[in-house]
Amino acid sequence: MNKGFIKRLVDCNHDGIMDSHTEFAQVDNPRGILAVGDQVFVLHTTFSPETGKAFNMDLVVFEDKDKDGVADGPAKVLIKNLSNSKYLAGRGTDHATNGIQMGIDGWIYIAVGDFGFHNATDREGTQLTMLGGGVLRVRPDGTEMEVYTHGLRNIYDVAIDPFMNIYTRGNTNDGGGWNIRFIHQIQSGEYGYPVLFKHFTEEILPALVDVGGGSGTGSLYMNDNRWPEKYNNVPMMADWGRSYLYFHRLTENKASFIQDEEEFIQLPQITDVDVDAAGAMYLSAWDGAGYSGSPDKGYVVRVLPENYNYEPFPNLEDFYWTGSLVDLLKEGNAKTRLSAQYELISRGKGADKVWQLAQDSSLSLEVRAAAIFTFAQLTGESGIDRLVTLTEDPQVQEYALRALSDRLGTIEKVPTKPFVNALKSDSDRVKAAAIVGLGRLGKKEVANDLLEIAVPNSFKAPEMGTEGPHARPNAEIVVPHLAVKALVKLDAVDACVSALDTDQRDLALWAMRYMHSPKVVDGLIKAYEKTNDAVFKNKIINTLARIYHKEAPYDTSWWWSTRRIPMALIIKRWNGITLL
Repeated sequence: MNKGFIKRLVDCNHDGIMDSHTEFAQVDNPRGILAVGDQVFVLHTTFSPETGKAFNMDLVVFEDKDKDGVADGPAKVLIKNLSNSKYLAGRGTDHATNGIQMGIDGWIYIAVGDFGFHNATDREGTQLTMLGGGVLRVRPDGTEMEVYTHGLRNIYDVAIDPFMNIYTRGNTNDGGGWNIRFIHQIQSGEYGYPVLFKHFTEEILPALVDVGGGSGTGSLYMNDNRWPEKYNNVPMMADWGRSYLYFHRLTENKASFIQDEEEFIQLPQITDVDVDAAGAMYLSAWDGAGYSGSPDKGYVVRVLPENYNYEPFPNLEDFYWTGSLVDLLKEGNAKTRLSAQYELISRGKGADKVWQLAQDSSLSLEVRAAAIFTFAQLTGESGIDRLVTLTEDPQVQEYALRALSDRLGTIEKVPTKPFVNALKSDSDRVKAAAIVGLGRLGKKEVANDLLEIAVPNSFKAPEMGTEGPHARPNAEIVVPHLAVKALVKLDAVDACVSALDTDQRDLALWAMRYMHSPKVVDGLIKAYEKTNDAVFKNKIINTLARIYHKEAPYDTSWWWSTRRIPMALIIKRWNGITLL
């Protein structure tokens, strides 16, 4: 308590050596820092004044409008109670909530470790609870908090590409060690930890690879055309346990990817990585500080590509003509595009000029995607009709669909037709965006369209007593998995029951596993009594068994520990609830 701070380091002559520094703010245990414009967002631990021990974690924002390197005043709290008080106080923060990043969609994405959180509260009073880890997101003003993905273990950060693909590096927890998984995060996806991870792996989205032992820390998606092609357009992932910065070479595979991991930079106890809008990369390292840290150890290093020519990032406040800011959206690096977007939205101007970029098929997809998400944020409901026209452009259909369904506050006037039409696309990425969007639109009448999605043969439960393949790519499972999540979100009980008499029954049965409804139970029993198909009967019995069992509400009074807890202890902690 009272030991934490944030410093701003200044390199006036750009030689890679700090010339001056200021203490920007005093804040205990900052875990994630994001500087955009005049604002610095910080996720940090709060402490109890009475006990002096860690109490919880908050997401806050500081401002520095006079640019003197010192926060103008106290922080504004955006989300309160983003962790687990009991285990923060008793064990520490290494399984808590950590890194934060902003996507080109304007959301702040938060890496939640396996402590989870209970009754996290945003500025609108919305409260959420999470068992285990995942990715949470919130608007920069602390509103609209929602879960993006769930079922992760100890992730520390997120890497976000220009097309809103998100990547994490997190631990396993199968009782056999702490291996590292590289995971593609797809909105609404369930990744299994802790309740489906081992024995119900057919229901989850698996990781792209298990790379063995390690400990993932900070991450970055490098998108900067000033860097050599070999090191550009790759997620870069720091591994504290391995003392290496890795990157993952990605190859598109339906709605997801396959990957090849490569070593990049060796750095003792590396903790984080970032790049600035001038193209310089910075790495932080504990280097000898051990597990508990040391005030005398650790440093920040700068990394530059060969033949690098420094070009200062412009002062955006000097761009009084909005069109100049819009032109910055065309730059070949993600940091500049994000900074320009942030300034445009703060001014609330430039929508028509941004729309011209969104329509321009001669521009790169990175630029058009940035323009689409910027336009959507600038216009809200008034931009819906124009965004709908872009859903007919195959180049940007995916991003237009995502932008249309991104904000629940403006979703009421968004038509379902572009999303239903997109279900017939030849692109699984477009289908995935459409399915997630239909779940968010909340119109039950689309349930029958979702039920037409086939369940692949790879949807198989592991043999009893064995562990399923939770770290092996399975691109064909992504679209039906998302369809099931959408059906559950829509509470499409009637459509699923009706589908039991059709060839769409397999997807309906999968969705029914999470529908704890008497109407579902009655429908399954009637279907069982009507059929002579032994395989179908067995599927019905399994579905009824899954509906019978339901996890107890999570109150953070227990945690799964760094190893999987024996089943007897789980049953005891869940107070009489018998688990299948």
